[in-house]
Amino acid sequence: MTQREMYSEIGALLGAIAQAFSITEAEAIAAAEQNRLSMEFGRDANGHPFVTATLDGKSARLYQGAIKHAPKADQGP
Repeated sequence: MTQREMYSEIGALLGAIAQAFSITEAEAIAAAEQNRLSMEFGRDANGHPFVTATLDGKSARLYQGAIKHAPKADQGP
């Protein structure tokens, strides 16, 4: 992978993070710079790779072409 490709991939990841948390790309970059954003790589039960991004206590799984959020707790009647 060339350096240009690496920066393109990082830009795409930050764009997906921004989309997952409904923030701007600039806010995603600032969160990374401020150590408010963490990422872990993993594979789901079907072997598909993903990145779990956590920002200010909220998490989302980022798959290539998809974003998955944990189900919200049932608020009851």
